[in-house]
Amino acid sequence: MNPGASGYSLGRRRWWLLLLLLPVMTGCWGRQEVNDIGIVTATAVDRSDNGDIVVMLLFAIPRLVGTSSMTGGGGESKMSTTAGWVVTAGGETVMDAFRNIQAKLPRTIYFSHNRVLLLGERLAREGIAPVLDVFQRNRQSQLNSFVLVAEHPEDILRFKPTFEKLSSEIIEEEIVRGVGTNVRLVEFLAMLHAEGQEAFAPVVELTKSTEKKNGSNLRATTKTAAFRGDRLVGLLGDEATRGLVWLRNEVRDGVITIQVPESRGGGKISAEIKSGSTRFRPSVRDGRVRIRIETEATLDIAENASKMEIERHLGTVESYFERDLEERLRALCDKVQRNLHTDIVGFGQSLYRNDPKRWRGEYAERWDETFPNVRADISVSVQVLNTGLVGKRVDIWEEER
Repeated sequence: MNPGASGYSLGRRRWWLLLLLLPVMTGCWGRQEVNDIGIVTATAVDRSDNGDIVVMLLFAIPRLVGTSSMTGGGGESKMSTTAGWVVTAGGETVMDAFRNIQAKLPRTIYFSHNRVLLLGERLAREGIAPVLDVFQRNRQSQLNSFVLVAEHPEDILRFKPTFEKLSSEIIEEEIVRGVGTNVRLVEFLAMLHAEGQEAFAPVVELTKSTEKKNGSNLRATTKTAAFRGDRLVGLLGDEATRGLVWLRNEVRDGVITIQVPESRGGGKISAEIKSGSTRFRPSVRDGRVRIRIETEATLDIAENASKMEIERHLGTVESYFERDLEERLRALCDKVQRNLHTDIVGFGQSLYRNDPKRWRGEYAERWDETFPNVRADISVSVQVLNTGLVGKRVDIWEEER
């Protein structure tokens, strides 16, 4: 074998490899410079008085997002008032409104950093399916964006938070750290198309602030918007929302406070939730659908503002927590079955998963009529793992001396 020919062949292969890599080494294809794009951090969609679609976009101002310039005298920073810019436009469709917003901007709208999608309450009551279509098709859409409902979405986008730079950041923090529901766009779309499951989303609203005169706070965990099909049919309050979190098996943490009966000395006991789980066991008896709800929770006692000695009456205290949680779940079931008539808890989906053939043959087409009559049998089991380092309250010690 000729060594020179072998070396020539190897060298030729290297040249061909280098030629193949040249197009890749020339730069990033389709690159967009920061100076050429307007970065959207939150999107809101609503219906105007004349029936048009209204789109509101919250843009981040990159030169101010990471900086702060305090005004004299310890006033508000310039960042807190100008780090975000809200641009609004109407149109016959969402894309038409997007185009009208683009006409107002010197930069290209860029959605890849969108964190929040707000649905206006007026639009939600009329139907959101046509509006959501564009967010499913757009390749820049962030399917992990949080979906929320707001009565006045533009006010939410223009809110100036104290600790964060943009209202989209405070909404995200509220949802992630809160004890209420949180729904991402991909989950919301899945619920809209799921068998035996209606959609829901948290409600974000402005509440009065006690710290500053005429001030307000932004809250995203107190209520839940319940849908039937693609239309908003009602709102769940704080207690019902917490019950929904339990039934949806989405409990992360939180506090449960119970009232001790006056016959046992009265007062309240609070406990931190360490873990919680819920299972549905569907069945059909005598032609009636039944759902057995089995909920389990483990708690740590955080505060004893009653006269009960928890260590001596641990079983009784656990039964009080069980009764409180059962009442909460019962109230939620009554609300969605008797008042709203929408299966956001997923009873139908549990029946579908348990017996798909029976579901499609007997219940799929008439679940709206069947759901209000489903019997929910609730079973709750609570275990207190830790009662704390203190056995008795200080005032009880004083009484016993």
